[in-house]
Amino acid sequence: MEPPSSPSSTITAPPDYHDTSWRLGKLIAEAITCRFALLHYDSTSKSMIEWYWPADGDGKRIPPPDLERYPCCLCADGGGRKAYVEAAVYSWWNKMDKNTDWIARCALDICGYRVKIDIYFQISSLATFQYPQRASLMDDEEHPVLPIEFTWNYREQTELLNKLDSSDGDGIPERKFRILFKRCKKCKRVGVRPVINHHICSGGVQKHRRNRLMQ
Repeated sequence: MEPPSSPSSTITAPPDYHDTSWRLGKLIAEAITCRFALLHYDSTSKSMIEWYWPADGDGKRIPPPDLERYPCCLCADGGGRKAYVEAAVYSWWNKMDKNTDWIARCALDICGYRVKIDIYFQISSLATFQYPQRASLMDDEEHPVLPIEFTWNYREQTELLNKLDSSDGDGIPERKFRILFKRCKKCKRVGVRPVINHHICSGGVQKHRRNRLMQ
């Protein structure tokens, strides 16, 4: 009788991260360079496909500022056949062109998906679709919030903070301010969103210490 094999005798090859990075990089390049259609990630085919631009009840295209549905970024890769991770859509002032660009990018700036969508809105043959209307979301102070978690990347955050710190300008829009800063629900302190998302809450620490003293 042969002795049972040891669990350690089975060697599992580690995932090929280099191959995955190369594949996703190729998909991002497709989305950036395509000029006839706005491409986004499809988790079923694991490829970039055309995103149908949202249309209103009359079949007219909804302009970028009023969009309630967004393309899928590559963060959905590996999440299954029905995975869909919405990108963020927002406006940004282009210093080089002196023009406002509308951008769709990975909401957390992780996967690298980033596409200017203005040019596609003007295409006459653009495919459209009437999506179900999304219920509006409100924060604790009854301000509208994005249906997805969104943070500015480092370059955007730095530029917004510089505008707030400059006397030569008109500040920043309220919506961008609310994305830039966040208030902790426990200690009520306010800071830039990436910091507050990972900060050690002083309110929680103080409460914990008070409970220990009472014991």
